[in-house]
Amino acid sequence: MIDLHLHSSASDGSLTPSQLIEEALNLKIKAIAITDHDTIAGVKEFLSFGELEKIIIIPGIEISIRHEPIRELIDVHIIGLNIDHSSIRLINTIADQIKGRLEQKKAICKRLRDEFGYDISFDEVKANAGNGVVGRPHIVEIMTKNNPKKVVGKTKNELFKMISISGDAFVDRKVELNLEESIELIKSAGGIPILAHPGIYEVSDRIEFIEMCIKAGIEGIEVEYTYTKNRPFYGTDKANWAQNYFPEYFRKIAEKYNLIKSGGSDYHGGKKGIKIGSANVPDDYLKSFI
Repeated sequence: MIDLHLHSSASDGSLTPSQLIEEALNLKIKAIAITDHDTIAGVKEFLSFGELEKIIIIPGIEISIRHEPIRELIDVHIIGLNIDHSSIRLINTIADQIKGRLEQKKAICKRLRDEFGYDISFDEVKANAGNGVVGRPHIVEIMTKNNPKKVVGKTKNELFKMISISGDAFVDRKVELNLEESIELIKSAGGIPILAHPGIYEVSDRIEFIEMCIKAGIEGIEVEYTYTKNRPFYGTDKANWAQNYFPEYFRKIAEKYNLIKSGGSDYHGGKKGIKIGSANVPDDYLKSFI
């Protein structure tokens, strides 16, 4: 079994890159990829530690692309696998992406405090993220921790939506790669661009959406994913339907359009009961990456 979608403490996961590998070894996983949000900060440790272990390790990244409602690109993520983390262009571009990400999260915290009366500061959110890249989960954790009365009756998913696109406290990023730019960046670093968790996107026509991504340069698609454990299906009556329907649906699409098959758990360190390997990604996908 393999898992090609994992997050470490370099972004919003709870395990260090080395600990990810140790956990995978304990679970007898054959191969794993590190795919932190908008950062390659954990890749060096991941590769250094993993080269001494009996496991196949793949360097990667998960890029959050610019929201373009007119193209139904809402909260879409592109994974890059087998990237060269020493690529100067990749390093410089991701640095700009992170800067835009931080400015956005700072502005969201300000809106939550000034407009909605939440006890929250960006400094506290940043401290909560530790050495990782600040993400929406870090904001939600402080919203919940500091404002128990304000969040009564609200789920974490509802709080997450509040600070996501179309949410009351959302602020868009001023600096962010679009679909084509993110794909081209991954390819320039020798990587394979993969459409992450395609079943979670709310689009009017999934086939047309996939075709648009292919036209933009996507080379692969995540077939297996933990739909029952992640938004928007987690905790809903559609969770089991999504888990049963989407993997086979996207497997057929991958075969029809000759896309590389990938998959992963979107593991962040045991949250929501997800384990490395939970997506049950078959070993034979590896031939496309090694």
